[in-house]
Amino acid sequence: MARYYFDVHDGAQLVRDEDGSDFESADAAVQAAARSAAEIGQGRMARGDFSDVVIDIRDAGNQPICTVTASMKIDWQP
Repeated sequence: MARYYFDVHDGAQLVRDEDGSDFESADAAVQAAARSAAEIGQGRMARGDFSDVVIDIRDAGNQPICTVTASMKIDWQP
């Protein structure tokens, strides 16, 4: 098991994960971050906020692993 941290961009703010979570692999951490981004996006969408959800994943050595971005785009037709 390895510890990974999910830092969430909330508008202009960065909410840094100080606790982290244990995962079997980096791939498992990325999948969990993708699920989290989708859940955060659902909550935002319910409030009428369609901004991107961005989660930076870093390892226990504070090294970046990847960034997960969930987007919702609505194009109204004329």
